[in-house]
Amino acid sequence: MDKLKSLVFVGTEGIYHDHDGNGQFITEVLNRTENVVADFSQDYDILCNGIKYYQSILFYTDVGELTNEQESGLLKYIESGGGFFGLHTAAASFREADGYHGMLNGFFNGHSPYMDFTVKVTESTHPITVGLTDFNVKDELYYLKHDPDDSNHLMSAYDHTKDETHVMAFYHIYGKGRVFYFALGHDMEVLENPTFQEVIHRGVLWTGNRI
Repeated sequence: MDKLKSLVFVGTEGIYHDHDGNGQFITEVLNRTENVVADFSQDYDILCNGIKYYQSILFYTDVGELTNEQESGLLKYIESGGGFFGLHTAAASFREADGYHGMLNGFFNGHSPYMDFTVKVTESTHPITVGLTDFNVKDELYYLKHDPDDSNHLMSAYDHTKDETHVMAFYHIYGKGRVFYFALGHDMEVLENPTFQEVIHRGVLWTGNRI
């Protein structure tokens, strides 16, 4: 079988993350696998006319704006069977794009201090999480505006600063397309974590209908 074609799409409007450097690193991680070939892009116009060549798109974006044409192109791509993987600040992007956030079922609502915490695997039979165990990370623990009835949860984390547990990874179907969101990804501290990289790899494969 041919390698899955994936696009790592990175926005540069945010000031708290190295989206360019981190996105390039994620692209390299995917290209080191035996079954994914990944491209890197910061060109918003690719959402209008270039994403049909990919089976899965990973969004590592922050803030930014989508034109109506760009948002429509992305949503039609997913509705028709394309895969979407939202990572970390993808939930904090495109604040006025209601269609985008409706597709994602996630909207950034703050985060904990940058700290150590444990990510718990709450669903161990899904292809993204099968065989994985709970793992420790240093990252921002994200809070989301999210409807738990519209998605299936895979991971969670307890925030001792608020005595609250928050979803860290979830998936659902949008039209004919698969959608996966993973809340980790602030900086290289977590990007170099082997379990994080395994989830990135599997998330791309799952959204691209390969596992």
